[in-house]
Amino acid sequence: MHRRSGPLEKVHQSTDEKPPNGVRGLRYWRHDLLAGLQVSLLAFPLSIGIALASGAPPVAAVVSAVIAGFAFPLLGGSYVTIGGPAVGLAPASLAGMFVLGQGSVDAGYPLLLVAICISGALQVLLSRYDIGRLAMYIPSSVLQGMLMAIGLLVIIQQIPALLGHSGFYYTRDISEAFRQLLEQIPDLNIDVFSIGVISLVVLFAFNSPILNKYPWVRAQSPLLVVVWGAVAGWALNIPKENLISVPSDILTQGVHFPHFTTAWEQSGLWFGLFTTVMMLTLINTTESLATIRAIDKIDPFKRRSDPNVTLRTVGVSTMFSGLAGGLMIIPGGIKSTANILAGGRTLWANAYYAGFTALFLWFGTGLINRIPVPALAALLIFIGWSLCAPIVFFRLWAIGREQIVIAGACLIGTIVTSNLLLGVLLGVAAKIVLLCRDVLLGVTLDRRSRAEQNESLSSALRTSMRELFRDPVIRIGDGRAGSERSPVVTQSGGHIKHPYKIYLSSVSCMNVMKLEERLELLLAQTHAQHTFLLIFRGYVVDHTAMEYVHYFRERCHEAGHQCMILGNERFIARSMHALAYRVTQMPDSIAYV
Repeated sequence: MHRRSGPLEKVHQSTDEKPPNGVRGLRYWRHDLLAGLQVSLLAFPLSIGIALASGAPPVAAVVSAVIAGFAFPLLGGSYVTIGGPAVGLAPASLAGMFVLGQGSVDAGYPLLLVAICISGALQVLLSRYDIGRLAMYIPSSVLQGMLMAIGLLVIIQQIPALLGHSGFYYTRDISEAFRQLLEQIPDLNIDVFSIGVISLVVLFAFNSPILNKYPWVRAQSPLLVVVWGAVAGWALNIPKENLISVPSDILTQGVHFPHFTTAWEQSGLWFGLFTTVMMLTLINTTESLATIRAIDKIDPFKRRSDPNVTLRTVGVSTMFSGLAGGLMIIPGGIKSTANILAGGRTLWANAYYAGFTALFLWFGTGLINRIPVPALAALLIFIGWSLCAPIVFFRLWAIGREQIVIAGACLIGTIVTSNLLLGVLLGVAAKIVLLCRDVLLGVTLDRRSRAEQNESLSSALRTSMRELFRDPVIRIGDGRAGSERSPVVTQSGGHIKHPYKIYLSSVSCMNVMKLEERLELLLAQTHAQHTFLLIFRGYVVDHTAMEYVHYFRERCHEAGHQCMILGNERFIARSMHALAYRVTQMPDSIAYV
């Protein structure tokens, strides 16, 4: 019986060659051209909706796509990701615009462009100091909490447009947003509202589990919603204020430029500018690097992106996008997945996607201006729902209840303060408190087992903090004198000769980057086929660390090595999930010597 190939596996059945970036990648233009066209059909309505949700003119989304289209293939870093504006940055961009413009969208947008330029430059600087990997190890539950908060904020901000209100509503107070919603419901426009509701029904229907086996049906649902909205808007003759408005002369009427002079001269804006830059940089960096890692897992050619080069590419393109009046640029998960499904092979798909997007805007202004705003609001509400739907909580619960606590701290902190940056910091703080508690408990039990009960609590706490943040590699090798090494007995009862035995203390998101440095160096220096034994000897192993050690095991297998993870019997897993958070159940024992 033959197994049927999935859509991602069919991409390179005929060749094992890994398509490169740069000039050599141009020979795959047929694949990338077709993929760029299909991605543009999917992403064009979404990009315009993101621009509107960010408080920016629709042309800003196209500016971002065009600049990313040229920057990504030339600067590299990843292989099949598609850059452009992202819905995750819409709430932060809108909040920054209102802060900098003191409540005025028109006054705040040129100042937001200043923040975008500075954020891009900051990302370039961070990439020079190898900070790209750092954002990858922010606790995954904190990132999930941030995405849930973004999804909820997007939904709240788009409901007035779905109801048919043409005014632009924004408030930093969530309770005020709900109060305004109750006032807006009695005045809704039934015709306009029906377009948005049917658009939502179409999106949920086309993305239902029944159609999961038809990925391109789901991928084209945004285009179908836009076509439906335009036809229904024409038939119902909905008011002009409920339609998208793109100026006929885009270059002179639609493009804005940053006001650096205003930002420099008004010192009262500096703090708001600083917080906006930090918030945009944090969200852009973490989401960009998380996206490329997720896309690498489904790349049919199994290529690995360089996080620091990717961060530099995102920073350079974001900087130029801000200078030209565009939005923050980020690798998009939806667009990148669509690119792979369409057969895209290199980053040149970005260039073709950008070209088609520019043509749609340049020659299709009349058609674009027939798209009802509620249709795009429905599209954004659907994306927001996908970020904060109940199934997301169930997935976190399956990993462990502590994931809900950490993500909840980030989510609630963001909703209460209306500040994404503060919400992320609260989530990280909750994770550190949880880790400190479990490590401190392990240290206390260990000392009691060795009759060291005279140590003070402060001394145990210092030991716990060192355990949490230090290099987790205790030693590599068994420490025996001489070159003779005895075989190691594995869990299955077999024998492994001359393995690399790597003893690890507590590993968490706080020190996993140090572990990666040691293991990647060891892997690079090991050319012959070897066996790596990762032996846990600490007090905790968190979800982020478990994700990394399993990722390292995959890297070893790809390089022709073997890798085993030993010592799990010393720990109690907080759930049945393979990557669950683990805490020690033994004061001290050496399972493998």
